Amino acid sequence: MPDRPASTSDLDLNELQAIVDGSSDCIKVLDLDGHLLSMNAGGMETMEIEDFGSCQYVMWPEFWKGEAKTQVQQALEAARAGQTVNFEGPANTFLGTPRWWEVRVSPIRDQGGKVTRLLAISRDVTARRTAEERLLENERGLQKRATELEFQVGQQALALNAFVRFTTVVASSTELEVIAAAAAEILGDVVEGAISGFFLVRGDTAYPLVFSANTPEAVITARRRGVPLSAPLVSQAFDQNSVAFADGATGQQQSVGYATALSITPYFAQGQPYALLATGTERSAWTAQEQAVIESVGRGLGLALERSQQSDQLQKRTAGLDAFVAFSERSGKLTDILDLAQQAVDVLRATLGVVSVAYYRLHGDRWKAQVWSDDFSPEVISVLTAGIPVTAPSYAEAVQTREAVFVPGWTADAEGVANTEAFGAGAFYPCFVGDVPSGLLAMGTQQSSDWTPREQAVFGAVGHSLTLALERTEQARLLTEQRDVLDHRTRELEATNAELEAFTYSASHDLRTPVRHVMGFAELAELGLKNGQYDKTAQYLGVVKQGALRMTALIDGMLLLSRSGRKVLQVQRVDLNALVSQAQRDAGAEFAGHPVRWQIGALPPVQGDPGLLQQVMTNLLSNAVKYSSTRELSVIQVWAQQGDAETEVFVKDNGVGFDPRYTDKLFGLFQRLHTEKQFTGTGVGLATVRRIVLKHGGQVTARSLDDEGAVFSFTLPKAGGVAAQPGSRSTNP
Repeated sequence: MPDRPASTSDLDLNELQAIVDGSSDCIKVLDLDGHLLSMNAGGMETMEIEDFGSCQYVMWPEFWKGEAKTQVQQALEAARAGQTVNFEGPANTFLGTPRWWEVRVSPIRDQGGKVTRLLAISRDVTARRTAEERLLENERGLQKRATELEFQVGQQALALNAFVRFTTVVASSTELEVIAAAAAEILGDVVEGAISGFFLVRGDTAYPLVFSANTPEAVITARRRGVPLSAPLVSQAFDQNSVAFADGATGQQQSVGYATALSITPYFAQGQPYALLATGTERSAWTAQEQAVIESVGRGLGLALERSQQSDQLQKRTAGLDAFVAFSERSGKLTDILDLAQQAVDVLRATLGVVSVAYYRLHGDRWKAQVWSDDFSPEVISVLTAGIPVTAPSYAEAVQTREAVFVPGWTADAEGVANTEAFGAGAFYPCFVGDVPSGLLAMGTQQSSDWTPREQAVFGAVGHSLTLALERTEQARLLTEQRDVLDHRTRELEATNAELEAFTYSASHDLRTPVRHVMGFAELAELGLKNGQYDKTAQYLGVVKQGALRMTALIDGMLLLSRSGRKVLQVQRVDLNALVSQAQRDAGAEFAGHPVRWQIGALPPVQGDPGLLQQVMTNLLSNAVKYSSTRELSVIQVWAQQGDAETEVFVKDNGVGFDPRYTDKLFGLFQRLHTEKQFTGTGVGLATVRRIVLKHGGQVTARSLDDEGAVFSFTLPKAGGVAAQPGSRSTNP
């Protein structure tokens, strides 16, 4: 039999050492603290150590740095606990050559199984690691290139889809906002991170109409004020009539803090700057492909704008006519100014959608809102109703030019209208009746910073229609006023005729009666003197005196009535409470000693002649006390009721009342429903009351309460009604 091979247990220490030394792995024995105790010859060569004594007893972790050192310390800790740990990490050789190592740390045990030393084996895997890193780098390069190609393919596909979508939108719509918004959104899709805004030129500034959905709010706020046509990139675009690009520091200087790369696409209408499309991105520069996309979309938008302008002209005429018809249908039978204004508000809201509308009237030096749409906030309403100064720029311009004024890029501070910062554009239409500004129609929007031609046409048509309606209303008012004057004159003539009839009757009866008494008893007194009957003569003369006094009173009453009819009214604000107080004093002096309980209600101020109205109140209150003087206590009530166009004043007593069958005679001259013995009087007081009230444009009434007294009342027109009567003069400020 052949000899069996020798086992490792048959090898002596020299042979084992030779085997270990021949290995290129760095095999180290460490004490439990990690000090280097021994290292094989192959390991010393790999670690570039010529003399092991130079590193013997050095802490092995000191050869490692950073995370690798932490791994070594963790591996030593695990080996001391009896575990074997494998890891990879970088460390320099003794001479400083960088290497990657595959390390295995394990415990060395004695015969009893106790860990007494540690074994660390390090294999140089630098070549493998370098190959792996190169392979990984190549993979990353390929992945990057694949990503770039994928991005380019995706961008081209996206651009193609975007152009198809834009063509569809342009083909199916001529709305300027829709077309511009589509172009802005397409650029945002095709050019990564790009934001866009479409601006309409007004004067020397371009104001925004729409922004792409991804535009930051800060950019929208900053651009609401508009972009001056003198801005370098804008000026360049219009000068060369082509897209102008800027990037880097140049682009950043012209942005509002967001974009670095910018582009401006100009548009003309009838040879004048009409609009511009602005696009920007945070990236430092445009690619050639992005510039081509912007130019292509810009050309498509230009063609769409030409068609939109043609359509707008047609829609403008149609919309204006429709708005005129709609307002005419709604307001055909209305004559109240505020009702007409409300119809104008409703038509604009129904036609244009989300707009805010208000109608103002002039109060002194301020325009105060009288009617407004229900979408205004309470804060804005408080400002509008408090009034806007007539010097506010746009309000003043509308009145001065007598034409509609459209304000793009609304700025609350510059316009002098607080709490309107949310609005982007405003519009004003002055409503003149003759040469007087009767009102002002105003409209605002929070959806855009400018008005479309259609919106301008609708607003102008409604404003013109409202003005025509106000002129018609004013003409109707003048006709009504003339009719009222004629009616008033007719009532006055009727009253005068009635008074002439009463005067004729009085001249033939009421005045003749005391004259007959005077003449009859004068003859009797003459006979008494001739016959020496002096006692009877004195009695006869007393009757003559009473007759003369009666005739004098009748004549004085007629003169008072005549004067009240001829007096020119001095119309002013009259305090009814003051009139009633004076009338109470007059009645108290006339019926001194008779107890009266006065119940005076709330009395508003009225318009009229204070002197004549004092006569009315004094006559009514004196009559009330006189005809209730048969009661132990007179109870006189005075109150007023407010109507839409007039104020009615009431005087009620608890007196004897009157026969309702003869109500019509109460206010006639010298007409009395009670005898002289029952109640003294001339029958002139109520006739005077009627004459004065009619002169003020009012009416008088009386009602008996079945032996419980009577109620007298009279009406007075509110401000404006009295001054319209003939023979009157207003002293109101």
